[in-house]
Amino acid sequence: MRKIFIFGNGNLSFEDFLQHYVPVLEQTCDDPDTEYLLCEFRGVDILALEWLKCKTPRVTLFHMNNRPRYLPDQFRTHVNEWTIKGGYQSNLERDLAALHACTHFLGIDFNTDKFRKSGTQKNIETCLKLKKTRLLALQ
Repeated sequence: MRKIFIFGNGNLSFEDFLQHYVPVLEQTCDDPDTEYLLCEFRGVDILALEWLKCKTPRVTLFHMNNRPRYLPDQFRTHVNEWTIKGGYQSNLERDLAALHACTHFLGIDFNTDKFRKSGTQKNIETCLKLKKTRLLALQ
């Protein structure tokens, strides 16, 4: 089973999501041996959850505390078939759970600069250290 952790910047534009994430999602979503792992923070997470809600039941949503901050509508979607994993006490704890559970990742950082390393860049570096396979849209 290929488990793809999807993550990215909270301020990603819809256009960048369409360009960098959707091509990979389109290539993988019909594969019955692919599952998606996501969190529920603004930006990439929400855009991907919305894109996937009518496409596949093979999604695991990781969230902090008692319930997700965001969950797409369940009416006539696959959301009610998704696995919801919660109770994490911090963003870091939640992200690490998804990082360790994945086999592949789809994450692009647009925010790191010489003054600040984004959480997305830290996740990318952790995935690479853990030898997870990086998926990128062909340019």
